[in-house]
Amino acid sequence: MFVKKEILAVLALVLVLAGCSDTGSKDVYNGGASGEARSGDASSGGGSRDDGVSNGEDDANGGTQGPGKNAVVEVKPSNWYIRLVAEDPARGMKTASTQLGELEERKTVEKHTLKAMTPFGRTFLDVIFRDPAGVEEGDYKVNFHQYQEGSEDSWSFTVRTDSDNTHADILLTWRGLYVLTPYIDEQNRQRYREYRSTSNPLIKNMKLVDTGTGQEIAAAVDGKVQTYAFNMNGQTERTFQWVVKTEAVNIPAEVSKLSTMQAHAMKKDATIDPEKIKAKKAEMFDLTKPPMMKEDMHR
Repeated sequence: MFVKKEILAVLALVLVLAGCSDTGSKDVYNGGASGEARSGDASSGGGSRDDGVSNGEDDANGGTQGPGKNAVVEVKPSNWYIRLVAEDPARGMKTASTQLGELEERKTVEKHTLKAMTPFGRTFLDVIFRDPAGVEEGDYKVNFHQYQEGSEDSWSFTVRTDSDNTHADILLTWRGLYVLTPYIDEQNRQRYREYRSTSNPLIKNMKLVDTGTGQEIAAAVDGKVQTYAFNMNGQTERTFQWVVKTEAVNIPAEVSKLSTMQAHAMKKDATIDPEKIKAKKAEMFDLTKPPMMKEDMHR
């Protein structure tokens, strides 16, 4: 009887120790920096540059990166950028290489404002900065300003298309706020690590302004980036403004959400291509061959 009690006591001790070990492994996993940011070179829309700003491509799974699973509270950054995305769903065209942002670096404007390339071909869709301050006149694809604490900032940019598509429906969106962390690499160069966030408090201070209509939408609502749908209205160019305020943007959430809903509906409608449907029907009725009956198939 004593031996049985001793065996039961040992088994109970083993189970307790196993439970402690399992808890410890979960703590270590949750404390890992699996959301560590990456570094790289910024795209100019036609190549790359070796100035240390990351190219901002999304994760393979399309998710939002973070500063690490330990981090709970995000703070407004002084080094960051926004990537603008314009899409013409009907033509299946998209451009996503335009960047605007702020850096604490000296000579930020001169070093990180990159010229745009001339559009290739007759049909195109592009987003550019025209004659930005601090650089020579021209069209630019990337435009960084020097960070000034406690001040508002804004960028004017243009969505342009070819003369054959002046009535195109366009979707304009962004992928969230890319937060940059500076560091010095082995060659003593200024570099940046990045992570993408839709919950950083700075994005709540941002808005898009359609300078042609005066319409405004918040950059993000309830942690979701918004999408603005518009028509080229017979023009080859439409101008917009990206504004960063010192306080939270005060725009009714319904206004921004409605614009995003309209954009989703437009994109869904564009997937229904009447020409493709006609072509599929034509394939089903090939008049160059005689009709085949069921009995013919068994001969």
